[in-house]
Amino acid sequence: MKKVFVLILILSMAIFAFSDVTNQVLAGKVIVLDPENGGYDSGPIGPTGLMGKNVNLQVALDLAQILKLQGATVILTRSTDTYVPLKNRIDIANKANADLFVSIAHNSIQGAPNVDRPQVFYWSTSDSSQLAAEIFLKEFDRFFGTKGDLIREQFTVLQYAQIPAVIVEPCFMSNPSRENWLKSAKNLWREANIYDMAILEYFD
Repeated sequence: MKKVFVLILILSMAIFAFSDVTNQVLAGKVIVLDPENGGYDSGPIGPTGLMGKNVNLQVALDLAQILKLQGATVILTRSTDTYVPLKNRIDIANKANADLFVSIAHNSIQGAPNVDRPQVFYWSTSDSSQLAAEIFLKEFDRFFGTKGDLIREQFTVLQYAQIPAVIVEPCFMSNPSRENWLKSAKNLWREANIYDMAILEYFD
């Protein structure tokens, strides 16, 4: 019985030590998460009515939990169902001198229900925005088994960014199977974990 107790104690100490190291892996990093849409802006709507604004927010909230456990300082441009103007979103990141700005979105296209692949956007080539975009695309391609698109685009939140910034759209809600997949809280948590893997690789 004593041996069992000692073994449990050792395992508990090992788990605690591992957790402590994990908690510090992003220490000192400031990451701004931007769940797109919100409020009157529903974002893309799936075939059965799933709203992009809600999916984006849940993934961001899940991701924020993960990043905080890893020691990062996380700032959300919105944490409720409200609309924040685009310029305000990137201003939050610039004022915080964030190490990375990640806009979380989901895509949609009319008349092409079979389309489903990641698209990741960046604008600046003078910082590491392109590198971050490449990493996010690689991780989501690996996760979904797809071949997505890396796109340089002058969107507002990218154009006015003074720090590395990307917009990530992992999949198309207009695809009926993908919309159904996104209805699962477990799958949104899984998606948040892919974001986390990309962020960890970016800062490695």
